[in-house]
Amino acid sequence: MRLTFVLLVIAAMVLLGLYLLFDDQKYLQYFKKLIKYSFYLAMVAAVLFVLRRIFYV
Repeated sequence: MRLTFVLLVIAAMVLLGLYLLFDDQKYLQYFKKLIKYSFYLAMVAAVLFVLRRIFYV
């Protein structure tokens, strides 16, 4: 999970850097999609951790 988080942060910084460097809206759109899907991934991981905690015997 930590590696995924680190890779997502690196990808976000690269996309923001490309947007600032080239001033192209497509990089900003990719950044927004990355943030949205990262949020979904975090929610799924949180639910799985809670379920693991509940059903752990």
